[in-house]
Amino acid sequence: MIGVSEVSEPDYGIDAPGVRRGMLIAGIGGVALCSVAVTAAVRATGAVATVSGWAAAGAALLAIYGLGMAAYMTYGSRVGKRHDRERLLDLADVVSPLTGCEAVLDVGGGRGLMLVGAARRLTTGVAVGIDLWRAEDQDANMPEAPLDNARREGVADRVSVATADARVLPFADRSFDAVVSHWVVHNLPDAADRARVLDEMLRVLRPGGVLVLADIAHHEAYRAHLVERGLGDLRILDGGLEAAMAGALSGGTFRPKAIVGRRGG
Repeated sequence: MIGVSEVSEPDYGIDAPGVRRGMLIAGIGGVALCSVAVTAAVRATGAVATVSGWAAAGAALLAIYGLGMAAYMTYGSRVGKRHDRERLLDLADVVSPLTGCEAVLDVGGGRGLMLVGAARRLTTGVAVGIDLWRAEDQDANMPEAPLDNARREGVADRVSVATADARVLPFADRSFDAVVSHWVVHNLPDAADRARVLDEMLRVLRPGGVLVLADIAHHEAYRAHLVERGLGDLRILDGGLEAAMAGALSGGTFRPKAIVGRRGG
């Protein structure tokens, strides 16, 4: 396995920019409300002071939650997910070691986080990324972004992208040695569509090839479906305490985990 040093700093964007913006607005609103409530509590007496004090406490919690989640999402998008990428690809290399000449598909690759990470581990192989390039899933999401990041990380000659729907991948059966996907499948609200994407990933994966599926929800449904379809040697990367805390703070809607496995014959 051969790595390539970075030529210049890549930009893998902010995930779920609308959600982060909402958290930031909530946090700022909480600060403003807390300031007003504290002022009222200081100036008032009796029941009004008590109510204002409780309002200040609630607003402070809102500020802490909103600003904290916005900061966490920013850190995760800018720094954390690049570390997670390497952990996922390292685990994939354990399940099915890369020689450097493989064909890798990144499903819903956005700005190229996994696509470029996989390409860095190739020598004569190729990494292909597909997406519908929706800006609500990732800021400035467009086909040029992953190609620019590939250039910045020195792997432009190993990377290509295409516009395609993950539910109907435009590739022949058993076309790829590895299929990767990072925080994509949950964007489909219908369970049948999510299962269809998993089936498509397995369809284009060669026997003995490795699947890396990272997402923020629906993990048990993914695991059960993939096992039923013959994915073996499963490894689960559960994210540990950080993922558990993120899940608790988000009401269970954001808990990053990953499934890595090898397709049977």
